[in-house]
Amino acid sequence: MTNPLPKLVTFDGDARSGKGTIVSLVKDYVRDELFLPVMLIDAGQVFRVLVVMMQEYGVDLDDPAAIDAFLADKRNEDACVRRVKFVYHLPRADRDALLYTPEISANSVKIGARPRSQAFKDALLRKWLRDAREEGVEIVLLDGRALGEVGEELARAGLCEHVLDLFFVCDPVVSAQRTLGMMPRPYAELNTDDRARVDDQAAQITARNRADRTRSVQPVVPPAGALTYPVGELPTVLPPRDPCPAAIIDRSIELPRETMALPVIRLVETYCLPPAS
Repeated sequence: MTNPLPKLVTFDGDARSGKGTIVSLVKDYVRDELFLPVMLIDAGQVFRVLVVMMQEYGVDLDDPAAIDAFLADKRNEDACVRRVKFVYHLPRADRDALLYTPEISANSVKIGARPRSQAFKDALLRKWLRDAREEGVEIVLLDGRALGEVGEELARAGLCEHVLDLFFVCDPVVSAQRTLGMMPRPYAELNTDDRARVDDQAAQITARNRADRTRSVQPVVPPAGALTYPVGELPTVLPPRDPCPAAIIDRSIELPRETMALPVIRLVETYCLPPAS
């Protein structure tokens, strides 16, 4: 018997908006509390792995043509697929140390702006969703950027049922303070040096978001027609929207991680679980 299509929830959003933290907690809840087979796919991680590979091969990441030429070589593409799989199975601490450095983050923006890189990522997503169905996975949580459009394409390809499109935003100063470990202390109470560090980090986040919103390939934009909710006020049912319900979730308020995740968990339950009989 063919397994049913997995239900897909996309976790999209601005840089440093905290969606990765939320999606990880949602995955744990679905697996450990609902006892449902769930798969978490980090699409953004693909670009970071590509950065690592291209740096190892000596590719000039400031040269778009060099990026495209690297991925045009089937041998390089196959090597990247193997490396993505290898990195996925690394212990989290090792994976984070490899991929989540300022240099890798900055260069992943350059990679993500290239059509060949996006095509490489999309091909991997199609493969992973086919694998998910074969393995009987019921819910796929897709974490990344510019995913609303991707989710629709995957659904049109008959690989999933795209049931929910979530886009996370956060005030850049709040994001910067979280990144630097300075929350929940108010910005106004920081000393001059710490404010300067926060301001610099916030400027980097703002620049990243501006670049992502204006790029020509899969720009990172909120879902059209979606309403914005503070994370603590997220409803369990969203207004009807074609092709699927969507919400813009503002994480600027400071709450414990589990408290922030709970409204998102309830929303995922609404759209991923069968109605109670």
